[in-house]
Amino acid sequence: MLINKRVCELRALLLAIATATLIGCAVTPPIERPSLDSTETWNIPRDIGENSVAPDRFWWQAFGSAELSQLISRAFEQSPDLAAMAERVFQAEQQARIAGIRLLPSLGLTGATGSRVTDGRGPSERSESTSASLTASYELDVWGNLAASRHAAEASFRATAFDYDTVRLTLASSVATTWFQLLGLEEQLRVAQENLRISERVERIVEVRYRNGAANRAELLRQQTEVLNQRASLIPLQLQYRQTRSALAVLVGASPLGFEVKSADNTLLTMTLPSVDAGLPPELLTRRPDLAREEARLQAADANVEQARTALLPSFSIGLNAGVNSTNLLSLTDPVKTAGWSLSVVQSLFDGGRLDAQQAVSESQRRELVENYRSTILTALQETDDALDRVQTSQYREELQQTVNERAARTLELTELRYKEGSDALLTLLEAQRTLFQTRDQLVQLRISRLIAAVDLYKALGGGWEKQQTGK
Repeated sequence: MLINKRVCELRALLLAIATATLIGCAVTPPIERPSLDSTETWNIPRDIGENSVAPDRFWWQAFGSAELSQLISRAFEQSPDLAAMAERVFQAEQQARIAGIRLLPSLGLTGATGSRVTDGRGPSERSESTSASLTASYELDVWGNLAASRHAAEASFRATAFDYDTVRLTLASSVATTWFQLLGLEEQLRVAQENLRISERVERIVEVRYRNGAANRAELLRQQTEVLNQRASLIPLQLQYRQTRSALAVLVGASPLGFEVKSADNTLLTMTLPSVDAGLPPELLTRRPDLAREEARLQAADANVEQARTALLPSFSIGLNAGVNSTNLLSLTDPVKTAGWSLSVVQSLFDGGRLDAQQAVSESQRRELVENYRSTILTALQETDDALDRVQTSQYREELQQTVNERAARTLELTELRYKEGSDALLTLLEAQRTLFQTRDQLVQLRISRLIAAVDLYKALGGGWEKQQTGK
């Protein structure tokens, strides 16, 4: 009867504590997630041809360059930044495991043995003791505090895995962009060397006319100056080429010292220009790893809010123990056996408002992440729409520039003939040269811009990533 009375009193106490706590704790209302209107379309009309396809995981292969594919594969294998990010994913995974283990009971085994000699006025006394005990404890997750901690850790792990995918996509696009810039510099060097040959050819024509008295000394000096300018223009291009090559080496995880790039199987102007289907704006929510990362962070914040709320409630734990003691060293002769159990309740009665403040901080952090998520969505829309704009604009400009280049080349050819015949002045020939040189360089620049715009579009669309894909 006495035991039953104590149990009833304990139940009444627990009920009173829980009731008092629940009165002061309201369930945190959910926050509305940002979303995209399914009727939204891109500002730039989509030019989807018969060969337009959505990005896939190996989007860089669409450019038709085996060398580019090899460089990106090498970067995935050797990049220290990507390897460091992979370690952060592993750490987050282990943290999620630790949080899940807290939901399981803990077991402990302890043993001790010893001997003591007491030497007083009388004969010495020797005493021996040996003990062993097994303990088990389990925290009851009555309010879901431990489950919320596990959910927060799992969401953080997913966010880190999505972060890895974002870094991987960024690395691939950086390698592709740098590779195209390197090809562009090779093309610019080739054009500059061709321009130098044209200038030297015209110099020989002017020199012949000068020896024959058909041209004056000033005309010869002007053309010689033009030749020197063309030679000088090679130096900064060569420097930029070496620096870009070193940057590419670092991206792929190689030392820039002695790094060489194999002969490209494509030149800049023969590189394949893929046609990409951008899809609809709402599809970005499942196609970009950075948006999935922000959603996972928001899920972790939801769990943190729940954990902070349940921290205001009492915690319950059960303990079991069993042991054996003996006064005979190591033999456990005539042992004394013990066993027991305990139920503990912990409830904070006064903490100066610390737990309330922690809950307010968690809720504020969740609202902050909602705004970060909304900002990331807006940035994704801007990046994709801008990339679509650059792809179409650069294509149109390159087509016009190609026509300009052809006419500039024809103009120089005719002007050379007229200058040889004495019909045109040297200044007219020089102007025709400079026009051709500028149009050639501009054509190369536009092709670089067009290729980089295609890379930016792939990146803005998530590079063929799907939401179910995480980590490596």
